[in-house]
Amino acid sequence: MFEKIKFNQFETFSELVHAISPRYFRNDQGKTEEFFFLGNDKNGEKNYHVKRFLESIGITNKPLYFVNQVHGDKIYILDDADLTSNEVVKFSADALLTHIPGKPIGVFTADCLPILIYDPRLKVIGAIHAGRRGSEQSILLKVVREMNRVYESRPEELIVGFGPAIGGCCYEVEDDCVQPFKNMLPDEANWFRTGLPGKYFLNLVAVNKIEGEKAGLLPENIFSIDQCTCCSAQNLYSYRREGKTGRILTTIMLRP
Repeated sequence: MFEKIKFNQFETFSELVHAISPRYFRNDQGKTEEFFFLGNDKNGEKNYHVKRFLESIGITNKPLYFVNQVHGDKIYILDDADLTSNEVVKFSADALLTHIPGKPIGVFTADCLPILIYDPRLKVIGAIHAGRRGSEQSILLKVVREMNRVYESRPEELIVGFGPAIGGCCYEVEDDCVQPFKNMLPDEANWFRTGLPGKYFLNLVAVNKIEGEKAGLLPENIFSIDQCTCCSAQNLYSYRREGKTGRILTTIMLRP
């Protein structure tokens, strides 16, 4: 099995299971195969690959709960243990929160920033899809506030992990993509660098770190994998590098 990505800080909590999928795994025939998590699933390949990945991190006989990601700021609360994963995926959102053990939740990315969040006192977990549009709508800040509203989580107690995403080294965008962030972060400058005329390199990790701290997260409780999907080893999918490509699965679960 190819190496999965994990946050060392999350590994200290025995009640948590989490991981970020590598691009490849070794199948039953001993051959290298790519994880496939996209599109329709007429042949059952997508479900098989999700099941295979979950089993590789010790999650067996449990479906993955995920939503219909739409690059927005909506948050879905999984608070009904009787809901099926097929019902949950009908909801359009870009973040999931739950306090229910035994329900693995996850997000799919291929350059966007996957974020895991955990309240160790109240045992609440979250998975966030923070792309450019979600980040300019302050999705992480809104998740922290929603956790406080719904569960009475204290921002200063939350643990947050930023997974692999396209970095400020590679994420070149036009001025119109940067302007919303300039309006949102008028006093900050470390989230972008200037490129050719009319071009900028946007750092989604830096943006979300600023937003997280604005929401009350402590800097020492924010951790980042610091791997650029676009320019790092070919073990990660990147839409910017490849165009049509696969997805990375970032998942977390409270042990039953």
